[in-house]
Amino acid sequence: MARFGSRADQAIRPNRNDFCSSRSFLVTDNQKMNPTKSSTTRVRPVFGWLRENGGANWPDRLLEIVIGFLLPIKAGKLLRIELVPERKVAASPTRLAWMIDNVSSLAPQDGRLWQERRNRIPDKQKIKGVLDRLGRGDPSGLDKKLRLEGETCADCLLECEHALVWIEGKRFDWISLSTKWDLSRDQLARNLEAVWILATTAKKDYCVVICHEHPLKHHEQALINGYRNCIWTAGWPHIPAAQRIEFSKRIGTVTWQQIAATWAELRSLPELHDLA
Repeated sequence: MARFGSRADQAIRPNRNDFCSSRSFLVTDNQKMNPTKSSTTRVRPVFGWLRENGGANWPDRLLEIVIGFLLPIKAGKLLRIELVPERKVAASPTRLAWMIDNVSSLAPQDGRLWQERRNRIPDKQKIKGVLDRLGRGDPSGLDKKLRLEGETCADCLLECEHALVWIEGKRFDWISLSTKWDLSRDQLARNLEAVWILATTAKKDYCVVICHEHPLKHHEQALINGYRNCIWTAGWPHIPAAQRIEFSKRIGTVTWQQIAATWAELRSLPELHDLA
């Protein structure tokens, strides 16, 4: 995997033009047409402001108000932030290989696609070379029809001295439970695997922080509890049990209200005028 700073990871370097000098951060006229979208009304204004005004150690201060971590996570000084555009991480070769191997047991979101799902994967002997390459961690040249999972995106990704912090921002939306070809491949599982891949390359710690405004939905809390207690594994069938235990320790939640209470100046942002 490419190291941070390589061509594959140049997008994580912040662009000064991504941040507005005014108090209204990162919201264009077109974006203002959707007053409920979490990325433009919460994530970008809040983390744009923190980058410019939070001070050198604001990531650690943020992690101090996050609840749910099962071990201490220290971020250290912020080195880089990816906010606009969002950080995208492709599905791992291990995940893609598992999906091909288990295509007959996958349930797509749309049950009418069951036959297409089967038709996408030819006889395994015909794609043995593909599976061999994926087994070696090489997804290059993979036919589009065999790529049963696409990229997952971070609403905001913080690269700090000691850790990578993957921010998942929610407001009137919620954690997705599935992907097109797998009803059990939820957004939380994808995000944790993605930040782990990046952190392994960077040789750093990692975590996922879910920032939300309203009480978590029933399925969200059940999903988080299931992963934290290692009693739900459907999103990570291709991940060894020991690694799933490590993932379980790095799931945190915090509300936008708690963030605004920690940095009271955020309340002056026009995008946060309706934050209860």
